[in-house]
Amino acid sequence: MSNLLKYISHLMQDDEALHQFTIDPITDAENTHSMTKAERAVLRRTVHGLSNNSVNGYSMVRHEESYRRSLRLLQNVLHNTGSKMVMDTVATADGEYTYHVVVYAPKLTESQDFTCKTNYDLKLVGGPYATTYMSPPVMLPNDSPTIKEVLDASGLGYDTVKNKEGGEYVSAFYSAPEKSGIKISADISDPCYDLSIEKYADFAFWFYSINGKAGTAHSGKVGGSFANYQLKPGDTVYWQLIAPDKTYGFQPCTVHEANAYAKAQKAQSAS
Repeated sequence: MSNLLKYISHLMQDDEALHQFTIDPITDAENTHSMTKAERAVLRRTVHGLSNNSVNGYSMVRHEESYRRSLRLLQNVLHNTGSKMVMDTVATADGEYTYHVVVYAPKLTESQDFTCKTNYDLKLVGGPYATTYMSPPVMLPNDSPTIKEVLDASGLGYDTVKNKEGGEYVSAFYSAPEKSGIKISADISDPCYDLSIEKYADFAFWFYSINGKAGTAHSGKVGGSFANYQLKPGDTVYWQLIAPDKTYGFQPCTVHEANAYAKAQKAQSAS
């Protein structure tokens, strides 16, 4: 994983580091995390460069999750680009094809069950990007395996459950192979995930996407099992424990305490 992706993952789960980056995007990024000037510039523009309908976007304070939405977009772009870069070398001389599996998870010291829990519960333990489990390249003679076939060959430990129709879904990942180490659970067969019962069931579950792209063509449809989703050579499957957002977009911006002009403009508009 590149230094840039590692630093993005760090900012995704460390509130103090993210706050410091919004104030000083150079010192820690350069000295501690070995970011180049170009990488810092991309990160700074990604985090700060979006319109927030403020009188001065560069001296306004947004909620941390607003910044992280921007970081997640860049993370997905890097995942997608990286996947395309390896596609030219996916086939081996033995006629095998290459696949990858990456699991994002909270960083825990003991097993924990997030069934019927929200993103807020994940935030209490560092968020869904606090640690990364990555398999070695998976080599298979099949050019269209299912995610399940690749996951079974990856060495990553995981559990599954079935829904009422018999579809198979990931209910837990482990921090070590052969279902050992810390177990991180979210059992989607629990009634709290039943949309006919809970219309707005925004609880955490193990969500997959392909090559950093979301959407029905690149991730699980409603009710779609990972056991049936077929991959292409060179694909990377990303798993993350995350709950769907009720709404999308940036939370309201607040005026920085040192921005006297913005405060005056706000007071004037309110009068």
